[in-house]
Amino acid sequence: MVDTEFPEPQPGPSWEQLRVRLACSAGVAVLQLVVFWEFVIRSLPLLWPPMEPLSQWATFLMLSAGSFVVISGLFGTLIADQLYKRYLVDDR
Repeated sequence: MVDTEFPEPQPGPSWEQLRVRLACSAGVAVLQLVVFWEFVIRSLPLLWPPMEPLSQWATFLMLSAGSFVVISGLFGTLIADQLYKRYLVDDR
């Protein structure tokens, strides 16, 4: 008899896959920094000291930093999963 009330737990990604994801995310972050280098250089004076209104400064700070983290994490994970499935998974 199969107990349908409690499904079988699904394991998460392996440590090897997480390392591939982290490496690809770091690579995408570096590529993103290279592509948007001029924007980063022009934005640095706007980040410190904080300017008035503080809500506008905080929004700019979160969008600037968040975009690098979110975009590199998203695309890095997508690329890493494809590389992992194609080249690193041992299909026995």
